[in-house]
Amino acid sequence: MAILVTGATGFLGRFVLLELLQQKQDVVALLRNPEQQMSSLCKWLEEKGCNTEHLQCIQGDLAQSDLAISTSDWQRLAQVDTLIHTGVLFAWNLTTTQARATNVDGSLSLIQFLKERTKLQRVILISGYMLTLKAYLQQCGIDPAQPLQSNWQQLYSKLGGYEASKIEAHFRSLALAQQLKLDWTVIHPATLIGTENTGEIPEHQVFTQIVKQIAQGQMLALPGSAQHTLPWVSVDYVARGITQCLKDTSSYQQEILLVHPQSLSFHYSVRLIAKQLKIQPPRFCVPLPVLANLLKWKPLAQRLNLSREMLEFLRTEPLNKSYTVSHASQAPLEEQLMQSVTWVKQHYL
Repeated sequence: MAILVTGATGFLGRFVLLELLQQKQDVVALLRNPEQQMSSLCKWLEEKGCNTEHLQCIQGDLAQSDLAISTSDWQRLAQVDTLIHTGVLFAWNLTTTQARATNVDGSLSLIQFLKERTKLQRVILISGYMLTLKAYLQQCGIDPAQPLQSNWQQLYSKLGGYEASKIEAHFRSLALAQQLKLDWTVIHPATLIGTENTGEIPEHQVFTQIVKQIAQGQMLALPGSAQHTLPWVSVDYVARGITQCLKDTSSYQQEILLVHPQSLSFHYSVRLIAKQLKIQPPRFCVPLPVLANLLKWKPLAQRLNLSREMLEFLRTEPLNKSYTVSHASQAPLEEQLMQSVTWVKQHYL
């Protein structure tokens, strides 16, 4: 296979590259600034004991209508037959225009152009566990029978730019892959935590921000109730799951949920983190609707380093078991969370 990976310098993308290169796959990474990014990426891979001789990079930008890929680079991509699309613009409080340009329009242009200009046959798309919650999608105005007919403007108003664009991109990209008769797989990861062995995790990740909020006393109360959960999964487990799907024909035309089999309440997770940090956890709880209204006041949201958008990810309903949920050997979730807390404490606090 000749594989194109987007988002290669991101948290998940790096570990996907690591898995692929260790298998001696030929990989091309799509980078916005190759001259700046390639050296640090190769350094990180080599520190993991990975040989980078099978890795190439090209310049491209999902936010640009033509993807900003040169004619010569399209020639270099001619033999690509597989796309692993981890690239996404992630931030809270994105405008609709910002979010759609990269996450929706960029994804669609990428798939369409690759189909027209390369040997593309196989696509692995990365979405998220919220897309497996059918009742949640219906509450958001998504008709499972006709998702493309959804009122997208209403969705962006309700959920904010990031999550709404992820939902729109999921349904539109899936429809395009089906239309182009590609072998597709959608991976729905839970919220990413650090690696199983070391807890390695970047500073911008949601888990890291939660740990920092607790450590710095910004989480003044526990959000939601004892029934609310935030499902977790280690980044290397997801990377292995993605690469295992490459040649596994049973994963074709499937949506796969990757999550740790243990379910911990968010309150319990916060208490575990606080214990590892050797501080007292918040004592009081605040209902999510109340907290959402409070966060409309921007100075408070900035003071707490919290966005209303994040509250949607705290759920009380169980994950949808109709998707394939892999339970293959994972260390206990408490241990994995503590590894990640230790990494954050050593590197960012």
